[in-house]
Amino acid sequence: MTENENREETLEDHLHQQYAENDNHRIGVFTSFIVGIISLFGFYGYVFVNTNNREYSKFSLQEYLLMSFVTIGILFFLAILVTYLGYSVRRDHFIVYNIRIKRYKIETEMEKIFGKLYDPRGKKFLSFLPDLYNLFYWLFFISEIFIFITIYNKINDIKNNDNQLCKNIIILHIILLYFIFIILTVVFRIKYYFKYIKIDPKGQK
Repeated sequence: MTENENREETLEDHLHQQYAENDNHRIGVFTSFIVGIISLFGFYGYVFVNTNNREYSKFSLQEYLLMSFVTIGILFFLAILVTYLGYSVRRDHFIVYNIRIKRYKIETEMEKIFGKLYDPRGKKFLSFLPDLYNLFYWLFFISEIFIFITIYNKINDIKNNDNQLCKNIIILHIILLYFIFIILTVVFRIKYYFKYIKIDPKGQK
């Protein structure tokens, strides 16, 4: 083995060690995500159930909308964070992949050793993020839509009390919650997908 090949092998070993340490850290992060999401939906559900048009309602409609705005805002932030982290991991996969291609020379030989699970190329829009990141992205995105639907239903339940107020609220929540949060969640994913395509040799063909 030449000195240059030895350096490449050492570099790859260091990268794998670093990735293993990062994976352990990410597991802790995702565990925190799960606990945080459960707590968030717990608070949201409590406010949702206790907001109505009766005199003994614990929360007003305005308080409920504030809570829903905070909830969907947090989900939006988490979706963007997961997209960024997932793209960063996929970018690192290309670094290792390029080192392996250079070392093993023949791509088919490398596939016999590592299989296609380690091939970061040619991913589609729905799956270009690594598995766990992709799973959490869609979880956060679907949760945003779920919150939006519950807001709409809650407003319909209470609208008989103040039709004009509710009309303005409906316009407000469509603009702020749907366009700013839900649509931008998709926009950010599209942005990072195009960044992924730029570093993907298959995507540039």
